[in-house]
Amino acid sequence: MTTRAVRVQLLAGVLVCSSVLAAKSPAYIQKNENNPDKIGHRTVAHRNIISPEKERAIGKQYAEQFEKSVDLVQHPVVEQYVTTVALSVVSHSDWKGPVTVKVIKSPEVNSSSLPGGFIYIRSGLLLAAQNDDEIAGVIAHQVAHAAARHWASRVTGATIMQFAMMPFLYIPKNTAAQLPPICGGLLCTAYSGRDCPGEALAFLKFQRQDELEADYLGLQYVYKAGYDPRAYVAMLARLAPKDAASQSSPDAFRCTPPVSERIAQAGKEIDKILPNPPSLRSSPDFVLMKSRL
Repeated sequence: MTTRAVRVQLLAGVLVCSSVLAAKSPAYIQKNENNPDKIGHRTVAHRNIISPEKERAIGKQYAEQFEKSVDLVQHPVVEQYVTTVALSVVSHSDWKGPVTVKVIKSPEVNSSSLPGGFIYIRSGLLLAAQNDDEIAGVIAHQVAHAAARHWASRVTGATIMQFAMMPFLYIPKNTAAQLPPICGGLLCTAYSGRDCPGEALAFLKFQRQDELEADYLGLQYVYKAGYDPRAYVAMLARLAPKDAASQSSPDAFRCTPPVSERIAQAGKEIDKILPNPPSLRSSPDFVLMKSRL
């Protein structure tokens, strides 16, 4: 293979890589996605190659496997409470599918989700919450991940990146040595036998953007559902000292943005697009739920 042919292959790969990065730009900068009045009548999902039905089916398989490894809270009062809050949030969101919310027995103040609307809240988070609004904010964050279809977008990006990398697998070593450095470390995986951080770091960046977008959309959802979006910021603030101690690595290597950055960003967004938020509330159901944990 001539050096010119190799250059053409590399350029094709670079262009595909660039298209992946461009396609995964944050959805919330697009038209109508900073307008809560358009919720339910706008598209916030990132481009991807996986149908919603397929994503839900995959998420269900993941959920079945995941739940075998954790201890779920199965008290009807707790289950009914988180389901009711979730349904309230979903009905004021861009997510068109069902949601399944379950509580894991764990002291962690945390939540997570699987593709297709499967949400898991740690009991430690419910105990740490001070009102309904904080729990609604946490659930709304996970609903926003589903609405933006972040998982499907990441899988799509990784799949396209694999095809983009294929030309690099057929470049002779002696030819590669003659080429100038292109796309940072994209060549190192094919020849060094070691994991190349170039591709991984690129997707870490988008994972951090996904978290900021989920914050952004989630704040809108709780606002439209009648909860105070500032409560979610208060919940983040209580996590900030722990976050600062545990995330000592450089920002470029983090899976999520620093909590301090998320707090500052959320505060600006609330002030800009969510005027006159409602008052905080602690319902009798909230108090009863916590008494059953």
